[in-house]
Amino acid sequence: MPRQKKSTQPPAPPPPRSRLIRGDAPKAKAVKPLPPRAQKNRSLCPINLVLEAVGDSWSMLIIRDLMLRGHTSYQAFLRSDERIATNILADRLQKLEQNGLISKVADPADARKYIYALTQKGADLAPLLIEMTLFSLKHEHRIEMPKEVISEMQKNKQAFAGKLVRNFSPRTRVKSVREIAADPVEETLSLF
Repeated sequence: MPRQKKSTQPPAPPPPRSRLIRGDAPKAKAVKPLPPRAQKNRSLCPINLVLEAVGDSWSMLIIRDLMLRGHTSYQAFLRSDERIATNILADRLQKLEQNGLISKVADPADARKYIYALTQKGADLAPLLIEMTLFSLKHEHRIEMPKEVISEMQKNKQAFAGKLVRNFSPRTRVKSVREIAADPVEETLSLF
């Protein structure tokens, strides 16, 4: 088979792309730039803003663990049933803190560790967690949750949310599961 000679000419440039989506569209007017905080959001829709702050499943599970299970340490979050990866956990904790939903302080017993707590903004998500739980109860068949808690939640969502916010607010120290179990008078709101 004879060899083909390579062309010495450079390849032809691609055809120019149209800058307009529609040929008859008018040119856009200059828009005043938004403040830095608003520029990072896809839109200023209230639902979008909440989803951007806590919309991924890992963030909501961390908030659940803080609010409903009383977890306050990195290791406690790692022990959750969902088995979050360490890199994802570190990233979500940082994002939740940046969004003002949680706070962290150095552990007085070990300065290398942190204690995490919900801020008031994070505690205000209690009604959202309750609605998500009730939605799941209505549409899913396999739920692991005490029936007494379900009943109380369904009876009066607002009162239940108020208890969550009071019992797990950043102003009060969250008791560990062992402390709650040792104190029979203490009312537990742990869903799991």
